Amino acid sequence: MYRDAFEVLGKAWAEGFALPLRISVSEWADEYRMLAQKSSSEPGRWRTERTPYLREIMDCLSPDHPCEKVTLVAGTQIGKTEAGNNWIGHTIDIDPCPMMVVMPTSSLAKRWSRQRLAPLIAESPTLAAKVAPVRSRDESNTTLMKDFEGGMLVIAGANSAADLRSMPVRKLFKDEIDGYPFDVDGEGDPSSLAENRTDTFARRKILETSTPTTAGFSRIWSSWERSDMRRYWVPCPHCGEFQWLKWANIRWDKDESGNALPKTARYVCEHCGAMIEERHKTQMLARGQWRAERKDTDGKHVGFHLSSLYSPLGWRSWAALVQQFVDAKHKADNGDTTLLKAFINNRLAECWEEQGDRVEQHKLAERAKTETYRLGEVPLAALVLVAAIDVQGDRLELKVKGYGEGEESWTVDYQILHGDPAQLLAPGGEAEERIKAPYRHASGRDMHIEACAIDSGGHHTQEVYAFARRLQWRHVIAVKGASDHTRPILGKASAVEFNWRGQKIKGGAQVWIVGTAAAKSVIYGRLRIEQPGPGYCHHTPDLPAEYYEQLTSERLVTRYVKGRPKLEWVKPAGKRNEALDLEVYCLAAVWYLGIPRWPARRWQQLRDRFRPDLFSTATQVEQVQQAPEQKSEVHAATGTQRKTLPKRGSFVRRRW
Repeated sequence: MYRDAFEVLGKAWAEGFALPLRISVSEWADEYRMLAQKSSSEPGRWRTERTPYLREIMDCLSPDHPCEKVTLVAGTQIGKTEAGNNWIGHTIDIDPCPMMVVMPTSSLAKRWSRQRLAPLIAESPTLAAKVAPVRSRDESNTTLMKDFEGGMLVIAGANSAADLRSMPVRKLFKDEIDGYPFDVDGEGDPSSLAENRTDTFARRKILETSTPTTAGFSRIWSSWERSDMRRYWVPCPHCGEFQWLKWANIRWDKDESGNALPKTARYVCEHCGAMIEERHKTQMLARGQWRAERKDTDGKHVGFHLSSLYSPLGWRSWAALVQQFVDAKHKADNGDTTLLKAFINNRLAECWEEQGDRVEQHKLAERAKTETYRLGEVPLAALVLVAAIDVQGDRLELKVKGYGEGEESWTVDYQILHGDPAQLLAPGGEAEERIKAPYRHASGRDMHIEACAIDSGGHHTQEVYAFARRLQWRHVIAVKGASDHTRPILGKASAVEFNWRGQKIKGGAQVWIVGTAAAKSVIYGRLRIEQPGPGYCHHTPDLPAEYYEQLTSERLVTRYVKGRPKLEWVKPAGKRNEALDLEVYCLAAVWYLGIPRWPARRWQQLRDRFRPDLFSTATQVEQVQQAPEQKSEVHAATGTQRKTLPKRGSFVRRRW
C-alpha cells in the first residue's frame, strides 16, 4: 500500500518537474498530425515535405522562436489554413495556454469548428485524448469552445465585439482577416480588438492569414508591408540561380486562331531564359528558401508571401491558372472585372487596383511645384471664390478655392483653426472673420467669398445651424453628406428649425444634402487631368504633404450586398480625409452658385471686371470716381455691399 503511494507520488513529482517537450510545430505535425478524409484531398499522415514552404512558417510559431507575430499572405490551394491548424494541435498537445481563433463571421466560425477543427482533433489520437467530445450539457466543450488541460481554445466571429473581448489569450489565430468588417458594433477595427486580448502576455504569438483584397484597404497586405517581407526563392533547374515566382514569367502557346493553349504553360527563368516545365516544381520547392526583403526590422514581426504558382504538383497547376486567367481576361475586356479581380486576389495573392479612382498623391505634389502663386493669393484666371468648413471635435478646417471658366480651380487658402468649435463659430468668432475677410486678386483688387458650405453632419450641429442662419446673407449653407450613388452633387434644401407647433421658422436654418459619391467621382476625375484647362485643379506649392495624402485617401471599392455588387467610397482605417471632404463641400458651394450653368458672356463680364489694367494708376481711379456712369465699378473696388440677396444660381452682385 505504502509502496503504491510512493510510486504515485514519485511519478507525479517527476511529471511536475519534467521539462516540456521541445518540438517545433512542423516536427509535431509530421509526427502526430493526421488528415481526415472528409476535410482533405490527401488523407493520412501529414507530410511537411509535400509543402516545404510551410516549414519555416510553422516553426516561427514554435515557442522557442523569438518572433511575436506571423503574417501570411497566400493564394488558394497553398495550405495556409492547415499551417494554422497544425499550430492549434501543437498548442493543445505540447504548449497548452489560452488561445483564440477569429473567423470573419460567427457563422463561419461555427462552420470552421465543425469542418476543420473537429476532424483535426478526432483524427489525431494525441489530441483526441486531451479534448473531450462536444456535449450539449458540457459547457466547457462546445462548438465554439474547447477545454483542455492547461488551456482553452475559443472560436469567435469578427462581427461580434462581445466575442472578441471575452478573455485574455496568449495565442491568437486570425484567419482571412481581409474579410473582417471595418468596424464591429461601433467599437472599432475587430482585428485590433482581437490583438488587444494578447497584451498581458510577454510570450504571445499571433498568426494572421488571408488572401488580399483591394489596394489601400487590405489588412493583410498592410501588415505584410510592416513585416520583414519574405518571399520564397526557388532555384532554376537549368542554371541553378534563385528567383521568386512571378506571373509575368508564365508563358503559353496559342493556336492558329489566336486561342490560348493552357496545357503548354511553362515558366521562363529570369536569369538564363530557359523554359521550366511544371514537373520541375517538386525539386524546386524542396530546395527553396525564404528571403526577407527588409533587413531593418527587429525580428518580432515576420511576414510571408505565397502565390498559387507554388502549389504542389497534383493541386492547382500552371495550366489551370492560365485557363482561369484567360477566361477572366476575356470577361474583363467586355467590362466585367469580377473574375480578374478574383484571380489577382486569390491566385496571385496580390491587391486589386480599382480602375478609375487612382490618383497618385506624389504626382499632385510634384505638379504643385510648377505653380507660381502662393497660399492666400488669387491667380489672375480665378474669378470667383468659394469656401468650405469642416467641423471636427477640437478644430475647424477651412479651405478657399478660386474658380475660372470651365471650372478650372485654384486652392487659394487652407487653414486649421484650433480651439473649441462652439467658440470659433460664435458671433464675431474667428470663423466669421475668415469668411468675411477679403483676398487680393492678381489684378490688385479685393475679392470676397461668394458662398461657403459648412459640414453639419458631425460635431456641433446646432452651432453650425446657427452659423449658417446668421450668415445666410453671405450664402453660407449648412450641408450634410449622403453616400447614395443616386444623389446629385447638391440636392434640395430642407428646413431644420421649427417652432413649438411644428411649423417651419421663417428665415430659419436649412440643410443641403450633398451627394458625396457623385462629388468624389467628379473630384477624382479632375485630379487626374494633367494639363491646365477646363476642370484642371491647381495647388499652391505651400500646401503640406499631408494635404495630398488626405485628398487622395479614399478608394472606390466593390462590395457585395446580398449577392449584388455595390460601389462604395471607403477610407482605410487610420487615415484622414479632411482635405477631400473640404473639396466636396467646395464643389457643393460651386453648384449652389450655379457656376456649371454660367454662360460664356458671364465669364467675360468677370474678366472685364478684373482685367489688370483697369485701375493701373491713381489718376484713372479719380476719373472713374468722378464719372457717374462708372459708379458701380468703384463700388466693386471698395467692396461695399448691397442689402438685397441674390437668388440661388444668379450672378453675385452684392459687392459691385
